[in-house]
Amino acid sequence: MLERGTLRIGRIAGIEIAVHVSWLIIYALFAWSISTLVGPELGRAQTIELGLVFSLVLFASVIVHELAHAIVARRLGIPIGNITLFLFGGVASIKREPGTPADELKMAAAGPAASVVLSVLFGAIAWPLPERMVWANDLFWFLAWANLILAVFNLLPAFPSDGGRILRALLWHFQKSQARATRAASSISFVIACLLVIAGIFLVFDPRAIAGPDTSAVANIAVKGWWWILIGLFLGQAALASRRGAQANLILETMPVGECMARTIIPVPAAASIAQLVAEIALKGVDAGYPVVTEGRVIGLVTLQDTAAVPHTLWQETPVTAVMTPLARTPAAAPAMPACEALEALDSHHVGELPVFDDGALTGVVSKASIFAALHDRAKAVRA
Repeated sequence: MLERGTLRIGRIAGIEIAVHVSWLIIYALFAWSISTLVGPELGRAQTIELGLVFSLVLFASVIVHELAHAIVARRLGIPIGNITLFLFGGVASIKREPGTPADELKMAAAGPAASVVLSVLFGAIAWPLPERMVWANDLFWFLAWANLILAVFNLLPAFPSDGGRILRALLWHFQKSQARATRAASSISFVIACLLVIAGIFLVFDPRAIAGPDTSAVANIAVKGWWWILIGLFLGQAALASRRGAQANLILETMPVGECMARTIIPVPAAASIAQLVAEIALKGVDAGYPVVTEGRVIGLVTLQDTAAVPHTLWQETPVTAVMTPLARTPAAAPAMPACEALEALDSHHVGELPVFDDGALTGVVSKASIFAALHDRAKAVRA
């Protein structure tokens, strides 16, 4: 699903491509910058046209960069959302974090590698161009350098940029914890973001620009400075958000399922109707597990959410077995299993609850709601 203010423009390799309205600002800025590279041998109209076209080629290069991430992620079994161009470039929506440091490294390195290839390609086009086509030579060299800069900039160890993800993959490999690696990478990223902001402020208030007579030089340094500040603020905000997420994930890594499962077990006969189940939940509360049993054997799990697709008028005649999740479709959890693994199992199997067995006996039921409630309690205790 696309965010508000975002327009879909097509699909490439089955991946949806979209642009955010903020992209129009940077597109216009780059189109103007590129048009200034063209010499006086071309007319004003041609200059503007070339600026618009080559700016589109530049942003097509950004799409190729993001497509490289997306294609590698898809080959690794990681689901992909869409690619969106916005003010600061582009981003590929990855719906699930990589499962191993090696997968993270492959996915993160794919984008800069694609940009380097494009840089070499544009340089190879520019190199043999005749001298009378100096404007084309300049434009293709611009694209070559722009892609090389894109690759280098993305390799800065500032999470969640490509370099930050490569850093996290290495930290993850040695620390054996994605959450700890994310926290460390986010802290380093925040420092880099602060340095970018400081450097930007220095450029904006550079004494040489303030004292110099060349107005264009002043504008050039000021624009560069403000751009650095904006990028630094963007990276800083992303680093802080990543660190907060890492804190939550660290709790999930260390919190066992036994701490966040519903321990009250209320068996529901397989012959019971949805109406009887709802009455039971209303009477005894929803903070419980409802295994569906027949002849003393658990055959599935049922929740109040499972009944939502059935009209109220049919509750009396519809058995709970029609809406339950069969036990065969539900992986079993153990009390010692980390909560993060339980969450991953819930997502990967598309189920609402997992049965928790201890020595073969059903001792509880864990769900996203119970995990996040326990996470909230843990985080509240840490803050206190």
